[in-house]
Amino acid sequence: MGNLVLFAELRQRLDDHLDLLSRVAVDGDATSVLPIMRREVPGLVAALRELVDEHQPDENGSCGKCRSGPFWRRVPAPCRMLIKVHVALGAASATTRDRTCWSARRHRLHQSPED
Repeated sequence: MGNLVLFAELRQRLDDHLDLLSRVAVDGDATSVLPIMRREVPGLVAALRELVDEHQPDENGSCGKCRSGPFWRRVPAPCRMLIKVHVALGAASATTRDRTCWSARRHRLHQSPED
């Protein structure tokens, strides 16, 4: 039970931090955005690279991190995590309104209810 509490706390802190960075990037003025982004973006890029590096294909073309169980259940590369990262990066370059309607579950942008 203790690990679940710790995970929930770490996850909440990360979500809060990422939400704050998103708000600053979208709504902040140029004088406040630049120093914060210069400090935060390199860490985000390094974290994303670490995550992607864990999901390299093995000699059989299966994701080294996602593979588990018998050979017929191995996940071919690119795995879901890499696809989700690419979709999320595409969604990040969309308009602000579109980003709020993006669903990782469906891997695509949805129309905004305001349209």
